[in-house]
Amino acid sequence: MKPHGARRFIRKVLEFFHLSTTSSKRAVKARSNAKLWCATTTTSPLCISAARGCNEVELDSQVDDPPQYTISGSALEKPVSTRSQLECRIVKLWKKVWLGLYQVDDNEDRYHVERLEALSLGAGLTRTYRVGELQVLRRHFLRSETNNGIASLKLFQGLSLSTLLSVIHILEAYESEIDNLRLLYSILRSGQVALHGAANFAQTAVVRTECMAIAEPMEKRIRQYDIRMNVVNMDICDEAMDLYERPRGEYIYYKAFPNAW
Repeated sequence: MKPHGARRFIRKVLEFFHLSTTSSKRAVKARSNAKLWCATTTTSPLCISAARGCNEVELDSQVDDPPQYTISGSALEKPVSTRSQLECRIVKLWKKVWLGLYQVDDNEDRYHVERLEALSLGAGLTRTYRVGELQVLRRHFLRSETNNGIASLKLFQGLSLSTLLSVIHILEAYESEIDNLRLLYSILRSGQVALHGAANFAQTAVVRTECMAIAEPMEKRIRQYDIRMNVVNMDICDEAMDLYERPRGEYIYYKAFPNAW
């Protein structure tokens, strides 16, 4: 081989090994960058799997009690179960409704309906016990009658998510009436008859009209909520019987007021 031909051959060989080395380094760096991206992009569902690596993805349709997740070998804190969140929502919502519509204070036997009656008499309105005077609010906790609305609501372990969501849906309907009750308080307080003054029949008629415009449809709605709540209470007991031979639930009242024992 001629000298210049040998030099050309050696240069080609060196260029080949240089390119191969560079390509190998770039590939290693690319793979390293890909692993680093997968480890740091924790918000991407493609990099999260239950007890698996980043290259495998498992979509878990069971949202009730999610498993513990790992990212590149590092365990993450287990999310709060959906059932626990719903039960907590039920207790808080139930407490708001109970104190907003029924019992004034959990430590004393005082009820909104009794206060409304006193204010009605103070405004010159007589009790006629007809629709619109909120007889549906005459509900004390654990009264003996069967149709007891939210007062007899219990929770059992293992209730389905659909059942818990049904309870929340009804409680939110009750909750929507709290502002109407506050409005009734405002109307009745502003219409109180003076201590030494005679009742103004025109003013009394106005107060009655304003109250009935709120109380009558409110009475009908709450009665419908009670009917639906009684059905859900029945379904809850049936579901608990299917889960346990001797189901032991807990009244929401005692969950909302743990010191009431």
